Amino acid sequence: MKIFCLKHLSRGILLAFLLTTVHSAFGQQLEPAPWNDPDIVWLLPAEAQTAVQAKMGQLELQLAGLAVGTVQHTDMLRQIIFYKSILRSLVTGFPIVQAIELAVMEAATMGGARERTFTSEAVLRDLHDEALALLSN
Repeated sequence: MKIFCLKHLSRGILLAFLLTTVHSAFGQQLEPAPWNDPDIVWLLPAEAQTAVQAKMGQLELQLAGLAVGTVQHTDMLRQIIFYKSILRSLVTGFPIVQAIELAVMEAATMGGARERTFTSEAVLRDLHDEALALLSN
């Protein structure tokens, strides 16, 4: 009986180890540009807020022309949520890089925590890179 339990216990431990390894290997992990990167010159906080507000205005105009429930509409909503999150963080005094990091997580979980598994890393990477380009000189 003890051998039978040890077999199942060791299989469970092995399965947990494999799942953890796979999750860490394929998990969505975006690495923002560090603050000390000499190639990036960030906008001033007020300029960053203005740039994000202008971007949101453009996106909201585009959203008006899309049919609700379509992939394009959902993608546009994700972008708007992303930039609203950045703006909220900037207004409360977060640095640009941290505001982008937080916004990526919010965009990934647009439909709740379960949604994150359906948001591709490529989509999140594109949002991240777009925001870096928008908020730097």
